[in-house]
Amino acid sequence: MAAPPGRIVCFGEAMLRESAGVVTPGGAEFNVACALARIETSTAWVSVLPEQETIIESAAIEAGVYLELQRSSKDVGRYTVNLENKSVSYDRTESGFAHLNPRDFDWRTLLSGARWLVMSGITPLLGDGPRSAWGGALTFAELDGTLIAMDLNHRPGLGSIDALWEIIRPRMRMFNVLILSAESLSKIAVLEGINKPENYEENIEALAELRRRFLIPHLCCTFKRPETDGTQRRWSVVAHAFGLDSTEQDAIVHTPVEALGGGDAWLAGFLDALSEHGHGPISPLIGAMRGDLLAALSQRTAGDVSLVSREELDEFEEQRKWNRSENRTLTIR
Repeated sequence: MAAPPGRIVCFGEAMLRESAGVVTPGGAEFNVACALARIETSTAWVSVLPEQETIIESAAIEAGVYLELQRSSKDVGRYTVNLENKSVSYDRTESGFAHLNPRDFDWRTLLSGARWLVMSGITPLLGDGPRSAWGGALTFAELDGTLIAMDLNHRPGLGSIDALWEIIRPRMRMFNVLILSAESLSKIAVLEGINKPENYEENIEALAELRRRFLIPHLCCTFKRPETDGTQRRWSVVAHAFGLDSTEQDAIVHTPVEALGGGDAWLAGFLDALSEHGHGPISPLIGAMRGDLLAALSQRTAGDVSLVSREELDEFEEQRKWNRSENRTLTIR
């Protein structure tokens, strides 16, 4: 089956996730691919899986993801989520993805006709093979005019933020979208010699300064704040060539079933909005608002993978517009 043109290509590892005795699939780029496909955006996922079919593959097919897979004799990685102490432990060093052969990936063919390439800072820290394949994907995307969205997604268990930034920094000019967590933004600001952000306003100033320094079209940061009633307030800020767009005054209040997967859904919503407006003026604010909404909706169910449909997303976008007209905060329960 021919790969669909204009698709969003996601490259990265997927693993089996165990929480409270239930096993489900998960992985940053895999989550983005599934979330996009669920809202009817043409998406492909490039990765490595065992010869025998897994629930990872089945979940991607069910979501409508186009698969470009290399097969391995090795198993997939696993991670365990402990909801009580809010910890995650990983076992991925012997996975097929960690031991992939970068020569198995023909990036010119894999990216032919693609609109976006989605990757994260997880992949280059998984080993020499993944880092080489990650670099090859970036090179061919830049050469062929494929836009690149990078989620820094720093995982301390894989390496320090200093080590990851050393890999990411020389390639900053390649990215059309770069996403940072509030914590990573603060640490990178220090590494770049920007005054250490002491509060939220200084964090936003650091975001704007980093965008000016590296001229990234969209430098994004997502924020979450727990409320006293057990809910969570979610918003985001996008720095771009014309200034800053923030959804803080239009934040979404929700109660996550689990805290994982929201950032991946945010990226899916942001890219969906940019892709929708790809032939006219692009509004980063529209992307940020859709990202916030899809992230909140995705966390109504357990697991990392979003199950939100286009119909649900459209319905809540209309509800949010009405809430704004009435100066009300959208609350998702």
